[in-house]
Amino acid sequence: MIKNYSIRRGILLAVGEIIIGALAVLVLLFGLSLVLNKTGQLTTSGNVKFTLETGGTVGKIKQEMTSYPYDYAVFENSNGKLLAGRYLLQDLPNFKEAYQTGKTVSQNNIDFVFTKNQYLTFVIRQNRLPEFTNHSLRSIPYNKFSYLVFSLGILIVLIFVITRLVRELSRGFQYIQDISLHMGSLTYNVVPNHSKIIEFEDILERLYAKSEELASLIVAERREKEDLSVQIAALSHDIKTPLTVLKGNIELLELAEMTAQQTEFLTSMKNSLATFDKYFNSMIDYTRLLNDENDYHEVIDLNKFISTLSVELDDLAKTYHVTYKTSLDAKVNTFFGNHLGLSRAITNIFVNACQYAKDGDKQIILSIREDNAFLDFEIWNNGRPFSDNALNNASKLFFTEDVGRSGKHYGIGLSFARGVALKHRGAIEFENPKDGGAKVIIKIKK
Repeated sequence: MIKNYSIRRGILLAVGEIIIGALAVLVLLFGLSLVLNKTGQLTTSGNVKFTLETGGTVGKIKQEMTSYPYDYAVFENSNGKLLAGRYLLQDLPNFKEAYQTGKTVSQNNIDFVFTKNQYLTFVIRQNRLPEFTNHSLRSIPYNKFSYLVFSLGILIVLIFVITRLVRELSRGFQYIQDISLHMGSLTYNVVPNHSKIIEFEDILERLYAKSEELASLIVAERREKEDLSVQIAALSHDIKTPLTVLKGNIELLELAEMTAQQTEFLTSMKNSLATFDKYFNSMIDYTRLLNDENDYHEVIDLNKFISTLSVELDDLAKTYHVTYKTSLDAKVNTFFGNHLGLSRAITNIFVNACQYAKDGDKQIILSIREDNAFLDFEIWNNGRPFSDNALNNASKLFFTEDVGRSGKHYGIGLSFARGVALKHRGAIEFENPKDGGAKVIIKIKK
């Protein structure tokens, strides 16, 4: 069972572990000093009382000094000859000075203590600070050695404690990143991870729950789209037959002799059928977009795309008697997207622009621009600006300011363009430029 704790408690625990670790290092260092002292590898501060017996000989002195970790020297009183000793050559002048002066000689923190009898002079070297007995290690001051060991011990404790805390924090962030990148994924097998830190555990539980909820919503949405597509397909099949019959009957009636009024009624019927046909085809296109799973990561050459698109836009401009030109202000050569979907979206907006352009002098400009994140396709017409209502609702399905439903506008074209923009990880925007007219911008992710 995982024992959870808060971030605050985790930090307090880490501080406590550092303090306990520091105390443990001190205890270990103290124990090491005791062991070295007991084994004769370390001399401690304080004077050792050593009295040379009246009948003491060099042999007795050497035997007794084997149990002491101190350096010493034995001189003959009569001629000053060095008879025995354990010392470093660099300390020999201090031993001789103590013999010659007949008193203790102090050098830094080291005392050369003097004692003698009738025949011999004995000088023992004692350091007031702890030091190694071994002559090779004596160059390393034991106090500095202790500080170094203590510092290394504290450093190891800090690294261990902080690394463990950081690893747990990093693991929590990694778990959050992992589930965030796969929120609602239907193909990624989400295996719930757990963190010992309460804050991370709460976030993870919420994210896993939201991921499952989002996946369920995506499945439900796909089913609704599929159902809608099936229903539209069925409706299209059901309506196709009566429409074909109506068209056939109208064609037959046109072959017969009719009065002017009958001809007018027949023309009205043909126009209504044409309007219905366009409206129904627009609905089918929009429904297909909702259920479109095509690749939106095609590599598209911008110049070729504009060249191909211009052919269709030129035909539309002639049909609507529009003056049309293209302005390219983008350095990018290629971009990712769906060629067919983007082309149809721009065409829909262009048709709307043609229908809303100023009567008598219809002008439209298609501008292609770019910024750091998006490639913009801007379509401007010199008609009246968007109303406040249109600015807020123009891309909604079935929205139109054509209250009479004249048959020109069904409120589907801009909604289709918005759906294409969203599939390109972009958006559709509406503007009223200061120099007049109205502008629609399709922004797609570069």
